Amino acid sequence: MTSFSGRNTYVIKIPYFKVLSYILKALDMDYREQLIHPLSRLFIDQLVLEILVNPTDMDVIYMLIYDSNEKVAWRAAWACQKISEKYPGWFTGNQFMEITSLAISSSHQGLRRGCLSILLNLSIPDPIPVELINACFEWMASKKSSISIQALSMKMLYRICRVESGFKPELIAYLENADSCEYSIGFNTARKNILKLLISN
Repeated sequence: MTSFSGRNTYVIKIPYFKVLSYILKALDMDYREQLIHPLSRLFIDQLVLEILVNPTDMDVIYMLIYDSNEKVAWRAAWACQKISEKYPGWFTGNQFMEITSLAISSSHQGLRRGCLSILLNLSIPDPIPVELINACFEWMASKKSSISIQALSMKMLYRICRVESGFKPELIAYLENADSCEYSIGFNTARKNILKLLISN
C-alpha cells in the first residue's frame, strides 16, 4: 500500500486494470473532452478504474463538477459518485461543503442528483450545514423535484438524524403527515422505507 496526497492507494494486480491504464494513457485522454460527449455506464466505470490506478487524476475529475458546461459537470459528478462509493476518504470536509453549495446552487437535476449521491457516501461534518438540511427538506417536499432527488433528500435527512437526533421528530412528523395522494409511487415507497428506519432506530 502506498500513499499519495493523503490517499491510500493499493497496487492492483489484475492485468485488465493495467491494460486499461496503458490504453487510456496512450490515447492521451482529455477528461473534459471525453465528458462532453454522451457516456455509457461502461465508460464511466472504465474512467473510474483509470482514476483508481492513477489517483493524481482525481483532482482533475473533481474540479470538472464545477465546469460551466452542465453536461460535463454532471457526468464528472457521476464519476465522483462512483469513486466516493469505494474511497469516501478521498474527499475532504471542505469538499463536502463545496459539493453541498454546488447541489444548492445548481438547477440541473442530474448534477444535483450526482452531488447528493456523493454526499451520502461521505462523513457528515460537525457542525452539520443548516443549508443542506433546509435544502433537503425543500427538495423532498417539492413536486417539481425528480423522484430520485426526493428519495436522495430523504436518505440524506435520515443520515443527518443518525448524527443529530434532534431532527428526528421533525422528519418523522413530516413523512407521516405527507399526503400520499399528492405524491408518486416512488416517493411513497421511499417515504415508507425511511419511516421504518427512523422508527426502528
